[in-house]
Amino acid sequence: GKIFIPRQKPVQSYTEEKFSLDPELEEALTGATDTELGDLAAILGMSNLITNNQFCDVVGSSNGIDKDSFSNIVKGEKMLPVFDEPPNPTNVEETLQRIKDNDSRLVEVNLNNIKVI
Repeated sequence: GKIFIPRQKPVQSYTEEKFSLDPELEEALTGATDTELGDLAAILGMSNLITNNQFCDVVGSSNGIDKDSFSNIVKGEKMLPVFDEPPNPTNVEETLQRIKDNDSRLVEVNLNNIKVI
């Protein structure tokens, strides 16, 4: 048989873009350790820059994620519809007058969901 010789893939070259950062931010990023940069990547949601274990180290302790069973699968959560409540029939002027008159029959005032307020 023939000896397997893998094909050479062309090397992609990237040109560096020139940009400037705030001096304070530049200093913070230059002096950051790998752990701090990994934490920052996890906070920013750049999960492709860190491993699952690094991600779990950052957020796993706060929400109970188990490192062994963590995966990158994202599933949507079905949202329940929220229906508009009917308008509140309370007459604001009349209720305010009853409060001012210290009406003993007035026990509770509900001003939720009133359109004119």
